[in-house]
Amino acid sequence: EVPVGIFTEKDVMKRVVNNNSDPRKSTIKEVMTSPIRAVREETHIVEAFGKMYRGKYRHLLVRGKRGKIVGIVSMRRILGLAVELGQGMSETKTLGGLVSGGALSVDESSSVYETIDLMIQRGVASIVVSVAGKPRGIFTERDVLKRVAAKGIDTRKTQVKEVMTSPLVTMADTALIGEALTEMYRRDIRNMPVIEPGGEFIGILSMPDILQYAAAFNIDERVRQNWKEVQEYYDSEDQYTPG
Repeated sequence: EVPVGIFTEKDVMKRVVNNNSDPRKSTIKEVMTSPIRAVREETHIVEAFGKMYRGKYRHLLVRGKRGKIVGIVSMRRILGLAVELGQGMSETKTLGGLVSGGALSVDESSSVYETIDLMIQRGVASIVVSVAGKPRGIFTERDVLKRVAAKGIDTRKTQVKEVMTSPLVTMADTALIGEALTEMYRRDIRNMPVIEPGGEFIGILSMPDILQYAAAFNIDERVRQNWKEVQEYYDSEDQYTPG
């Protein structure tokens, strides 16, 4: 009953689907992420999010006063809190101000194997699928789990258009941070494609990319200082990044 690892969608993508692992014969310990990452139950929510953001993972185990694991906190749960606490707060930052250049996409005819391999190489959780240069869908870690791994398809012979999520949900680059967070929580999505007024796709923002600018994380000076200290700590330390 001692936690030794965690198994996530990212592990499915990196260590099962594109690693020739037979899920019917492999044991979970061969593909889990270990060691586990945990925080004390009195840890401030901003600090917990800081660990997730810098470590590039979405779940943290929570330890009680005697060191026993008492629960797990997800980035989606933090998103829900940010949406709830941020209601009524004024915001000026837009999605367009967060998007960086070089939007990543693949053509719909690309194989699932090639697409997953590209996602692993670039360290991204999603990729836009295009037809003649126009975005038509999105392929995410969740799709890898539900539509690839769970169904045992041949990733080298299957085109990504057959397993992508479509139609594509997008938001304008003029949308405010709070609007995007609310929409992502309502739809239960982790990645938001951003478009310009003319409809041109300019990039994808992940949940942590947007969440770090949530108004709820700037409610007082103590929170701002806490977040600053977390950033400085993780910028100065070599941290283990789970798979």
